[in-house]
Amino acid sequence: MRPLFLLLLLILPLIQSAAFALEPNFDIIVASREGSLTRVKSALMAGADVDGKNKQGKTPLMGAVSFGNTKVVKYLLIEGANVNAVDTNGYTALMNAALIGHEGIFRELFTQGADINAKGKDGTTALINAAFSGQTEIVKLLLARGANPNVATNNKTTALHNAAYFGYADIARMLIGRGADVDAKDEQGITSLMSASFYGHKNIVEMLVAKGVDLKAETKNGVTALKNAQAANNDDIVDMLETAIEEPAATDPEGGDGSE
Repeated sequence: MRPLFLLLLLILPLIQSAAFALEPNFDIIVASREGSLTRVKSALMAGADVDGKNKQGKTPLMGAVSFGNTKVVKYLLIEGANVNAVDTNGYTALMNAALIGHEGIFRELFTQGADINAKGKDGTTALINAAFSGQTEIVKLLLARGANPNVATNNKTTALHNAAYFGYADIARMLIGRGADVDAKDEQGITSLMSASFYGHKNIVEMLVAKGVDLKAETKNGVTALKNAQAANNDDIVDMLETAIEEPAATDPEGGDGSE
């Protein structure tokens, strides 16, 4: 029995190696995520599909992008990888780069023809992702290249909603400067002003008020920005909103144009 056990120990690595050799499409995805350019090249030489997908619909390019493996990204693109391939959620490599914040990779994908306005099945775009994760430079690049600042997800969330919620003032300023709808409501009726007021982002509230935002807008439950500020004890914002409601000021456009 013992000799048989030792024999199995000896041949197991060979079996595993053979399995990898028979599944180059699997190996190229793993190698792309791990950043092993040598293994990526070997897998392609063994017949791997440069656009082969795993069960989640992820391609080697998506794996390389998600883990920031710039050299692998460039090589896969040279080998003809589809820059606009989508996974099972409808997400592209560019949308992943925007969410994670790989600026260099983002530029590479864009240069190779990535669709900046591509939408996932949930309506998410690269711009919405970048605003969600606070990727200021990528938001700037997207807007400069014509990304739509008013596109919304299936639940009507916009990039400005995300910036106002998390307090990314520079991103909010760029979006407003590029024409983002300051009064846009999500499916619950929440506006950017309501979020900024509740979470205490005074500088964003100031921008929105200066742009002539609807100060009295209500959610489906009748909540306003002022009520949010009061509930969160954000007294400075309460004073600002009360003053603005009582004495509406002339619109004062705020922010840059979001260009490079």
